[in-house]
Amino acid sequence: MALELIASLVGRLLEIPARLVPVVVAYLLALMVEAPKHTLAHAAKVGGGNKARFSRLLGNHGPLAHDSLASLSKRVVRRLAKKRRLVMKGAPWTVAIMIDATLQPRSSLHVHNAQRFNHGQGFVVGHQWTNIVIFVGGRVVPLPPIAFLTKAECRARGEKYLTEHERIITYLEGLELAHWLGLHRPEDVVVMTDSGYDAKKLAQFVLGKGWGWLSALRAARSAKTLTEVNLPKTKWRSIDALFRAVKRPAPWKTVRTETDRKGQRKEFRARKLIGRIKGVRCDLALVCSEKSNRKGRRYFACSIPQLDTGVIVRTYQLRWKIELFHRAVKQQTGMLDAGLVSFDAMAAHVMWSYCAYILLEEIELPGARSLLEKQRALRDLAVGQPWIAKIRAVAATRTQYGGAERARAIVAAALQADMAS
Repeated sequence: MALELIASLVGRLLEIPARLVPVVVAYLLALMVEAPKHTLAHAAKVGGGNKARFSRLLGNHGPLAHDSLASLSKRVVRRLAKKRRLVMKGAPWTVAIMIDATLQPRSSLHVHNAQRFNHGQGFVVGHQWTNIVIFVGGRVVPLPPIAFLTKAECRARGEKYLTEHERIITYLEGLELAHWLGLHRPEDVVVMTDSGYDAKKLAQFVLGKGWGWLSALRAARSAKTLTEVNLPKTKWRSIDALFRAVKRPAPWKTVRTETDRKGQRKEFRARKLIGRIKGVRCDLALVCSEKSNRKGRRYFACSIPQLDTGVIVRTYQLRWKIELFHRAVKQQTGMLDAGLVSFDAMAAHVMWSYCAYILLEEIELPGARSLLEKQRALRDLAVGQPWIAKIRAVAATRTQYGGAERARAIVAAALQADMAS
């Protein structure tokens, strides 16, 4: 039943060549059921056959994984966009594009395209994926991620080396949102980033598209108030120094935000100034937010200066959704698990794991609401059915020398037994 359920979803939402449907369905099922690790050996155990069939799928059909993820996300976003609502009460946007990167640790620098990345608490060896997700209708839907390619890898592929920010701008330039959302206004869309993407080129590009912009800022980012902008001789100050110097026009205000637990709220103190940041030629709302326990201040910029301080802070908190997405694909759909040497095969595995995440969100199982509950229900359906063992046995037989004839004999014998009973 689990295999039939996944097969029907794949047939309805994806365009897979007929000869690859069995192996794709089996691999997606292996990623969607609960398991300690979603390795190729686990896929062979769940889907039957040898793990080499899944290795060939990942190594030889990378573009299929990319196209399947793009097609699946388009179908889901297009359906959700028909009944889209405001991302946050008081904000004018109905669609949010969230950008953030996640690291995929590997065991050695000798792995294809591996590099050392500064993680803040030390260096991580592995791959970096810049994820761009669309938040619409209360759901997070991932688009095909951007792979970080080293300079050596770019030379080997004959490509020009681009920084992460340049790759994001190139990606967004080619992103035809009308294919995902249908008819929409640019003013309905907001791009949300953390302080790691506080770059003037990216901000100018987003504002030039007519989209909203809501981003965290580095404390050292140069800024001026609106009054200081009209005085050319006034020097730029870091946004941290600016908020410490300008106090009367921006008093502290208490902002209450909801938490995941019902009935509980968090309180923040926040201040807002109207001004500009260096390199971005438009008026912005500059917000300083401070937690009640005084552990630190954070700074934000919003492209709509008239928005209320509380609305800006609460809307930015929605960016935590992409962090939850990272945790789900890493822990539940096996993004980190497949031990592959080839980077192209690893990229295909990552995109199939994103497809598994979307399918788990789409699937409806009685009594299962969260991703983990759905995975456990699928596991029980797959493991608990006796015909699954028969399918595995037939698939394993077909991979042997001369196994096709024996597999047909097994199926014929099973059919005769069913007819006799």
